[in-house]
Formats: sequence, C-alpha cells, structure tokens
Amino acid sequence: MARMIDEYERELVGTLLMRPERVALAVEDGCAAAWFTVDKWSLVWSAIEAFWKRGEVESITPVTALAEAQRIAALPKEQRDAATLDVAALQDAIDNAAPDPTPALRLLKNAATERAAKDAIAKSFKDFPLFANAADVVLDARNKLDAVLSQCGTAKKIAPRAVLDEILAEYDEAHKMRVAEDGPRDLKWTPGIKMPWPRMTAIMNGLRAGLHIIAARPSVGKTSFAINLMRFWCEGGVAVTFCSLDMPRVEVIRRFVAEKSRVSARKAAFSPTKADLAAMRAAADAVAAWPLTVIETRDVDDLRVHCAVERAAGRLDVLVVDYLQLLHARALAKEDAIEYARVSYVSDTLKRLANDLHIPVVALAQLNREVAKQDAQGRMPGLADLRGSGSIEQDAFTVAILHRDARTVEKWRKGEDVERAKRLIPGTLDNPNYRYNFDDLDPVWWVLCKAQNGPTSRLPFVVRKKYFAWMLGDVDAQGKTESTGYGATAKTVEDLSPYFERVHSDWRHDPLEEVLRLQLALIKDPDVVEIGADD
Repeated sequence: MARMIDEYERELVGTLLMRPERVALAVEDGCAAAWFTVDKWSLVWSAIEAFWKRGEVESITPVTALAEAQRIAALPKEQRDAATLDVAALQDAIDNAAPDPTPALRLLKNAATERAAKDAIAKSFKDFPLFANAADVVLDARNKLDAVLSQCGTAKKIAPRAVLDEILAEYDEAHKMRVAEDGPRDLKWTPGIKMPWPRMTAIMNGLRAGLHIIAARPSVGKTSFAINLMRFWCEGGVAVTFCSLDMPRVEVIRRFVAEKSRVSARKAAFSPTKADLAAMRAAADAVAAWPLTVIETRDVDDLRVHCAVERAAGRLDVLVVDYLQLLHARALAKEDAIEYARVSYVSDTLKRLANDLHIPVVALAQLNREVAKQDAQGRMPGLADLRGSGSIEQDAFTVAILHRDARTVEKWRKGEDVERAKRLIPGTLDNPNYRYNFDDLDPVWWVLCKAQNGPTSRLPFVVRKKYFAWMLGDVDAQGKTESTGYGATAKTVEDLSPYFERVHSDWRHDPLEEVLRLQLALIKDPDVVEIGADD
C-alpha cells in the first residue's frame, strides 16, 4: 500500500507540473503537505502551493519548482529531506503523470485522513492512564476524530457578517437606483444581469448567480435562443464564455453572423448578394469585438478549471453550456459512468461552479422523448420531463422550458389564421407583403417551471428560424376558447394563437421592425432595453 501511495504522490506532482492550470483543482480540494508520505513530494507540493499563493501558476516548470523547493527546504523553520530531489526526479514524475489529478487527489486525501484518524485514536489512549474511565477515553477520541474530519473536509467557513454586509449593500443599491430622490430613479434597473426582454427580466428579477437550465426537445431552438441571449449580453459588455458541444465552433459563429446580419445561412452559402456580403462583413466585425470566448471541452472538471482562471482574470461574467447532457467527467469510475450518475455529477459540478465563482451558469438541456408524443394533446412539459437525472431540477436555481405550440402551427398550416400569420413573416420595405413561408416561423413558449426567487410564468415567442432570431410575442393578448365535436366527443380547446399574432420591438431595432410595423404586427415597447445588461 505504501508503494501505491508513493506512486500516486509522484503521479499527482507530475500532473501538476505538466499541467499547472490544474493546480486550481488541487487547491480547491484542500490538498496539503500532510497528505504526502514522501518528503520530496511533500516539498514539491509546498513549492507549487507557493506559486499559487503568489498568483504565478503559469511560471511553474521543473526548474522553477526545484528552485522554490530548495528555497523552502533551506528555511530553518522546517528542514526537509531534499537529498533525492533534483530535475531528474521531477522529470520522472512528469513521465508518470496522469491527464487528470482527481483520482490521485481522492486517494491521497483518504489516506491522509485515515492516518490522521489512527494517530488521533492512538493519542487518546496514550494520554489517559491505564484505568481511566472508558467513557472519557471514547469521548476524547471522538472529539479528536471530529477535529480530523473538520480539517480534512472541504467545508468552507462563511462569516455571516460579511454575507449580511453584501446583502445590505445590494438593498442600498436598489434604493439608490429606484427610490432615492438624489438617485437616477431608473425603473429598469435590476440586481441581476438583464435579459434581452424586459418582461423576462422582471419575471426573473434579473439573471442571478446560480445554475439556470433552459430545456427543450431537439430542433425547437435551444441554441438559437442562447445566441440571442449572448448577443444581448456581449453588446452590453458582459463577458460570456460559450462551451459549445452540440456543433462545431464554425457552425456556432455562423449562427451569430446570420442572426446579426439578417442573412440566412442558406442564402449566405448559395446566393449572397453584394448587399448581403456587406451586411455579413459588418456583422463579423461586430461579433469579433464582443467579449465572447467559445470553447470546446467535454470534461466538466476541465471546464471548471478554465472558468476559475477566466473569472480570476476578469474575463468571465456568464457561462453558457450547450448542452448539459453532453458533458462528461473523467473523475467518475467506469461503474459510476451510467447516464443518471454522470448527469447528476455534471449538474452538481455546474452548480458548485456557479456558486463558487458567483456567476450565472446557463446550461441548455434535453427533454425526454415522451414530450413529443404529448404535443398533440396540448400538454405543456414540466420538470419531470428533464432527461437524464432528477438532480437537474434539484440543483437548478431556475428551470425554463422552450415548447413549440403545435396547435398554433397546425392552425397556421391549415390556413385558418393565414391573414394574421402572414403579417408576421418578414418582407422588405419595398414589398412588406411578399409571399410568406410558414416553415420559417415558429410559435414557441418560454415556460419558467422553477424559480427559487419568485413565481413561475410563461412568455410567447415568435421564432424566425432561418435568422435564428427570437422576438417576444403579444404578452398581453387573450387566448380564445373553442369547442369541437358533438355529444360524447365534445371538448373545449384553448386557442393560444393570438399570443403570436404580433411581436414586441426589442433592443436590436433592425430594419425588420419597420417591415413588421407596415404589416401591423409590431408592438412598440416603451420599456425596451436599448442595449446591454448593466448600462
């Protein structure tokens, strides 16, 4: 067992020397010199930890680690055996490194806890005389074990006064922004990050730190919805990291350009005009200037490390993941890698990431296949329809579901609402009533199923699929009740199509709004946010 522990110690040190960016994981897990049984590896860890405390992790190499270790070994306070420590020993550790330090950290932590527990029990019996009261000995041993568990655990101490000061500062800011006579009296202000649509911002009280789930069946538009969110945030100066797993990065960026330029991806690929090319170049220049980082990593622990580094550097305000069920975890043993355990681990890690870094994490997610079978019945999906694990709804701060209104689509395609739906199809300023195509239009509900800070709600959206553009429907419309069948087959059905007859103006103010105005399909929203999330 001693030989195995030594190998894990060497493996952990080698991994951290080879991949210094992973030091954050070890520090977060509470790694300490006491975890090591071999002096030279304990000394190397102390050197690595010293670099971390100075914020110089990127400077870690075998040569610099050796120099730092020799400096620590020379300190009179704590002389260590560094006789066998040299560059060759560190290179040997790197040669035996693993891609992920988590298994070694787990084993060393457990071994250190076991050693400390044995020492604590032995000390209890040693400190008491031979015929001492057995209950006193056991009580003393238990107290010592509690202290060991407290030191080896990962629980973080929270000072209530500091948290209370933070909460009260937020309330003071709300008073200054909305109520105080000498304040800006800005009724659009919100304590969280603003959403593109004021109604959504009001419902959610802004996007707060925590895990936020946006779920849907395939092809409903999870990614395009996220693209609308990210454009709004980036144009307002909010730094966004987008972890794209569902499609290649080039396809993701292509969607940003299409949504910004209003040139469909198909037209851009087959028959762009000179005007289209100019619009796409302008859109590409705008996207290039956004504080947006697109990454691809399927390991959730790698993602956590990346976000910790970006947050510390001031380059991360919101993380968006597309999508949650595609993330994996090398830290899980093979027997634990079934979908339920994997998804539970991923959702818990994303929640901890959001809480530790104090940022919103927006994770897209899939719904179960049963939802598609129930569309025809007009049933709205709910929390029980999340695919993979019940832990998603437990870990999430909010859960929103995107649901295509199948009955409205059916009415449009049967021609019952042709004239009303026709007004919603984008045309041109020269010909605002040009031929429409229902395949380019979708009525979709945004259904807030869980909200820890407020009530649940729903909003209607009209989605222009070829532009990946989402516009808020007529939130103040009224549904209609329709009766079908006779006798035993009679039933009452709610017609929700009026919610999708018109759309609200939004922060983009692109030429499409003028077309919609001419088609009598635009609602001029006085509360529209001009740009950004915190201006």
